[in-house]
Amino acid sequence: MADYDDERPDWRELDRRKDRSGFYGRQEKGEKGAKREGPKNRWQSGRVKDALDRLFLGDKGTPEHDKLFSKLHNSYGSGTFLKHVNTYMGKYGLPDDAPTLLLILDTKDEGIMSATIEKLKGLYGSLQARQKEDVRRKLSILSMADRSQKVREQAGEALEELGK
Repeated sequence: MADYDDERPDWRELDRRKDRSGFYGRQEKGEKGAKREGPKNRWQSGRVKDALDRLFLGDKGTPEHDKLFSKLHNSYGSGTFLKHVNTYMGKYGLPDDAPTLLLILDTKDEGIMSATIEKLKGLYGSLQARQKEDVRRKLSILSMADRSQKVREQAGEALEELGK
């Protein structure tokens, strides 16, 4: 026999190594013979999670909401923007996300802008750093350049409250 035969493991040793390896998965104690269950279909579980999230959103989780929300975003900068904002707010109130609220500040409707500034002040603590910076910039611009004295004052006060 050659020298390399002594270094090569026999079949029993190979089987023992296979049984000990983590590659084949280890069974929990008390589950002898039972196979561990692998992950479910991730796509399906994602759909279920999305459906549950929509359920807890209430009216804002419906396809009708998504359609109005999309129209609001798509009409930004056009003459129909204020109409879509009024339609959306009449049905669902102010949106809950900062980027959309920042868009709504461009309606130039004093009542809507005032309510939006108040909503942004309430959401400010839960925003990410980038969104906080966007809110501060927008409020700064409104406090200096808006046509309405009331909106300028309210934006300035909100800016001070949020810690310029």
